[in-house]
Amino acid sequence: MTDRHLQSTDLLERELRAVEELLTGLTDDDWARPTRLVPEGDVPHWRVADLVAHIDISIGLTLALLDTVQEGQPGRDRVSFFIADRSQVAPVVYDYAVKHAADQTRESLVQQTSSTFSRSLDGIRATDRSAIGSGFFALMTLEEWVPTRTVEAVVHGIDLTDALGRPTVASPEGIAHTARILDELLARRTVAGRPADLTDDEAWVRAASGRAEHPDPRLPLIV
Repeated sequence: MTDRHLQSTDLLERELRAVEELLTGLTDDDWARPTRLVPEGDVPHWRVADLVAHIDISIGLTLALLDTVQEGQPGRDRVSFFIADRSQVAPVVYDYAVKHAADQTRESLVQQTSSTFSRSLDGIRATDRSAIGSGFFALMTLEEWVPTRTVEAVVHGIDLTDALGRPTVASPEGIAHTARILDELLARRTVAGRPADLTDDEAWVRAASGRAEHPDPRLPLIV
């Protein structure tokens, strides 16, 4: 494992453990809280339960990559992973999370999510960074996949703390990492350069991910 990949994995672990600490402290009332996420179409907002289900699914895609290691040509990288049609992807993501949450109790889903985090991190550390497997949309190397999971942990960690009315637990490093990927995503999808009023990384992450409204027509960038 190279120093860069090791640092990337360490950062992912830090962000996942911060989210995990939040999960272990949830109450039944917390579980039923609505999130601030605006769904695609005329459906109810996700509850915290549904958000946790999505976090488990999202990080669990790492296990799918590790289980499908193969020879092949990677089709996406850490930035292009996030290029998708929201109108097509969001309803699928929404339904899958709601169904996953409905099949679990709070205790069982929190336990499963914690296990998903640990198994994913163990698998990453035990696998060569150049390994190629399923990255959901296309084949990806593990080295390019890991940074996408940090973005997921940071953004959905923000979703969780927003729903709970608490300050974010994402680290400055995790937010900066996410901001850099969103900067590059903006450049690839449209015209490079954040709006002038979004110099703060957390504000940029929120606007670029649709967690805060912004008048720039290029935003939001991701589901």
